Amino acid sequence: MLNSNNQLTRILTIGLVLGSVLFITLAQIAHFKSKDNTFSGETIYIQQEGDVLAQQEEGAITTQGSQIAEQPEEIISTEMEISQTEGDISNNNWAETSLENIGLEQVLDFEHISLLVTNMNTNEREKILSDQQLFKQVIENEANNRSAIIAAVNNQLNEHPNVKFMMKRNAENMLLEFYLNLLVKRKLPQEFPSNEDMIAYYESNKETQFTFPLRARIWQIFLSKPKDVSEEEASAIQRRAEEIISKIEKGINDFTNIAVSQSEHEQSRNRGGYMGVLDVDGLLPEIKEYILQSKIGEISDPIETDSGLHILKRGLILAEETLTFEQAEEQVRRMLIKQSGMQLKNIIFAQARENHPQQISEKKVEEWWLKLKEEAAP
Repeated sequence: MLNSNNQLTRILTIGLVLGSVLFITLAQIAHFKSKDNTFSGETIYIQQEGDVLAQQEEGAITTQGSQIAEQPEEIISTEMEISQTEGDISNNNWAETSLENIGLEQVLDFEHISLLVTNMNTNEREKILSDQQLFKQVIENEANNRSAIIAAVNNQLNEHPNVKFMMKRNAENMLLEFYLNLLVKRKLPQEFPSNEDMIAYYESNKETQFTFPLRARIWQIFLSKPKDVSEEEASAIQRRAEEIISKIEKGINDFTNIAVSQSEHEQSRNRGGYMGVLDVDGLLPEIKEYILQSKIGEISDPIETDSGLHILKRGLILAEETLTFEQAEEQVRRMLIKQSGMQLKNIIFAQARENHPQQISEKKVEEWWLKLKEEAAP
């Protein structure tokens, strides 16, 4: 029984790897598009998404309940481009999800590459078609994927029930995404949102979404200091902090590298110590005092709070501001399109459930749950 479980585990692991391989090409394209981080003076600005840091985390530098001030959310559309295929919808073959039609053992050819490029978004497509070297790298990655997939098929991994289910489910999810985006595109008027819609939204949300207090970009190296620490241990933590500062000031190591290797604040450590764009008034008093008095790029002495020692580096201080409508217009447009798209998708789901009901009783749900719970029990 144990060997059987191990074999199943290996098969599932390979299946997950296979699924990951299929996305390598687009990931590589995104990588090649990325630009080097810019820097001003001694401060490097690392652009990251999701600067929300929970107050309860050890090493947090904001006061309880304070919100991190963020730049207006940039909504990036993940919708597929469907203009090329709208004319072919009368042919029902486009909706086929049968695994037999996937052609897993097919050797890489021009038709495959043509479809790959066609289904990229406009920026990706223009990028690789304007750069022969980048196009060659995309082909090389796709060839690696194809060879690995053929190897998996030769080992009959695609015949395993769990793998077959996940492949079918992924194909259905892609079909669902295509279907939803197609209907949303058809239902939203071409002129949506109107200028009046955008102005009304901006005026209604100006104070909450487009007005920003005094903010600062902050990096930190955090050393935890437990409450029950002995005097000797506290001295050792202090010496460690001073050694870190000395190495940075002497150029033996830089702030980012030490943050990655030694900081004990997990979220910022993984980003070279970058804490994000923070509301200055929401900082802990000890932190706020330093931030307002320091110079850009300056490294602080160890600053002690209830949770430990913070070694800080300040980036730009961003003044209080309210974006004008002209500055926020494009963001407002994307937000309205996104919100309307979500509302339309909910309507589509409701209509689909009405036309193609899935009658699942509470009793049946409980029965399934109990059965699966029993099967999963050791």
